[in-house]
Amino acid sequence: GEERGGEERGGEGGEAALATLVVAGVGAGSVTLDWSGGVGEATSGGGTGGGTLYELQWRAAKPGRAWGEWATSESARAMVAHSATKRNLDPAALHQFRVRARASDGSWHTPFSSPTSPLRCLPLGQPQKPQKPQQPQQPQ
Repeated sequence: GEERGGEERGGEGGEAALATLVVAGVGAGSVTLDWSGGVGEATSGGGTGGGTLYELQWRAAKPGRAWGEWATSESARAMVAHSATKRNLDPAALHQFRVRARASDGSWHTPFSSPTSPLRCLPLGQPQKPQKPQQPQQPQ
């Protein structure tokens, strides 16, 4: 029949559509995320009046350890952009991210996006922009 795309499972959850979260880039100690949707009524035109707030959450798993609790922050609960770069990540740990849109009534009862696949950021110490040249280490 009319089956196209196997993504439509699970009943209609009212107005709140899930946001779609993708990993846009991975840097040294950082991950950049893009998302779209997640609101009942899409606001177009980019005006500040009807702008939707998003909450970004993340969690980490150290090697050989279970996942920690989902965490957020003041600024991560008031995102108006549709992308964010999370910095100061531990390169040894795995990370997951999820996002949700605030409901039009100002509450956070909205569902989260599916979390990203567990991913690692790049190790630190590979400067992306030129910094002071490193002095070669002299053997003691």
